[in-house]
Amino acid sequence: MKTTEHCKDNKPIVNSLLTGLFYLIFGWSLDFGDNTKVLFMILMLFLQGLTFPLTTCYYKTEKKLYSDVQKVTHLAISDTIYYGSVWLFSGEVHVKNMSVLAGFLGSLLFLIVTKYLLKKNISLIQILLTSIGSGLVFFQYDISGHNGLLLGTSVFLWTIVNGLTLNIEYRKAQYR
Repeated sequence: MKTTEHCKDNKPIVNSLLTGLFYLIFGWSLDFGDNTKVLFMILMLFLQGLTFPLTTCYYKTEKKLYSDVQKVTHLAISDTIYYGSVWLFSGEVHVKNMSVLAGFLGSLLFLIVTKYLLKKNISLIQILLTSIGSGLVFFQYDISGHNGLLLGTSVFLWTIVNGLTLNIEYRKAQYR
């Protein structure tokens, strides 16, 4: 199998790797000084909430077409879930392991909305296991101290864990 065919057949995970690497480097840049913090805070207000659904959900496939209302609704709900997760994440100063809960709930709600609104073939056990994994990726960030590299690594791993689930669904949809 050629590399281009392999990438085409695994678009969600390839895109998750690329965007995840971007977030890893972007998070790590917080350790380099205060200049990147303002840019980070501004871009992270919307970037992750939009890029993840746009790069992994594939609103147009050979087998399924979604209406504009479904696409916009899914993006709006995804962004709202992301804002809620960021709000929970910001509570880590006051409540220990809040970032783990934010990672778990963000994934859980996103996958449930994706399953039912876009009618993706994701099982409830996949959703639960992915959500647990998505919460656990923030555990190291919580116990080892809050620095940019650990934050970037956690976001990278969250993107990969969720991207794997959506990649499995994408591949099943291609061969149905």
